[in-house]
Amino acid sequence: MWTYGGTYPGITIRRPTGQMTNVTFTNNLDPAAGALTVHNHGNHSSSVNDGQPDSFLIPTGGSRTYIYDGLEGGGNQRGKMQFYHDHRMDVTARNVWMGLTGMYIIDDPADPPTFPTGAFDLPLAIADRQFDKNNQIPYMFDPNGVTGAKILINGVYQPYLEVGDRKYRLRILNASNHRTYNLALSTGDIFTQIGTESGLLPTPVDRTGMRIGPAERLDVVVDFAGKLGQNLYLTDTLTSLQLLQFRVTQHLVDDSTIPPTLRALPDIGEPTVTRNWSFDHTAGHWTINGLRFDLNRLDARPALGTTEKWVFTNPTGQPRTVHIHDVSQQCLSRNGGPCYPYDTMKETWYLAAGETLEVKLKFTDHLGMYMLHCHMMEHEDDGMMTQFEVVRPSPTPRPRPTPGRRPTP
Repeated sequence: MWTYGGTYPGITIRRPTGQMTNVTFTNNLDPAAGALTVHNHGNHSSSVNDGQPDSFLIPTGGSRTYIYDGLEGGGNQRGKMQFYHDHRMDVTARNVWMGLTGMYIIDDPADPPTFPTGAFDLPLAIADRQFDKNNQIPYMFDPNGVTGAKILINGVYQPYLEVGDRKYRLRILNASNHRTYNLALSTGDIFTQIGTESGLLPTPVDRTGMRIGPAERLDVVVDFAGKLGQNLYLTDTLTSLQLLQFRVTQHLVDDSTIPPTLRALPDIGEPTVTRNWSFDHTAGHWTINGLRFDLNRLDARPALGTTEKWVFTNPTGQPRTVHIHDVSQQCLSRNGGPCYPYDTMKETWYLAAGETLEVKLKFTDHLGMYMLHCHMMEHEDDGMMTQFEVVRPSPTPRPRPTPGRRPTP
């Protein structure tokens, strides 16, 4: 297995918002792995620190320091759960399957302080893998997606967690290459969703089942009050598998609460430009607007400081998870109707077969190249990726003054 820092998932990085963070990665893998690049997924990074697929690479035996300033739009980034992973062109799926994934949490003092914290705030990465007879995880590319029979939580198969009879905050990442999960508690109890990968929701949303596609995150609170002495499970209803056992073994005092109001969405203005993106299958390959990824092609050049509407359509029979680098997006409509109350602002969107999603996004702070792609990773590596460049706005022409009359001599 390939790892960041010797563990799977890699070392969890946790940083306060608004503070500069330098993270250095050294490529000690076998030369056959090739050069690497690291994308801090969900971070508002400058272009050179975003994990470009074929530039600013980490060669075998080399190192690279990524710089994250923790700022966005003139203020601090919102608190949220990000994750970092390899993003090398054509082999992202292989590199992530082999283990190059880690979690990255931004803490924000502007968030309500009453949520479960410390030992009661748990990041959980869900990933499936296929093990051979030697307990290895060989990778074989399949453009339709690679899945495994064993579903792991933080790298462990069928783990258990001893908990108290109180509330816990679970920050859940789907770290799988292709598999979608529908999460539920075996008791039928609710999850209270408080956030997405882009930070807190405006208000909490109670859910008994939660679909999560590759690279999506769910920020939820589960309450084990009244369950002392019981065992219950986090399950996947799509496979009928028990993923994680909770053993309620302790009586604990709980001083955490979930406020009825969380965080308002930032005001990013109204769109002035609309762009359409069709996630399709063309000439035997996964494409965007009928084209496979080409490093030498730019498909959009939004201007810094402007807000645009992007429309995603999926005319195929397979779902997508659409990920836009650089900035988060706010939902405008899904299939011509209202957005889900738990999908108000995100940067990775589940797009089921036949669906249409409209979002708006504002390009702030950084110029340069960024990616738009499907995060079902084999689709991405097969060509379902494109790039856009954030450019300086065109200067507004200034009218020339009308020359005055010359005095008659």
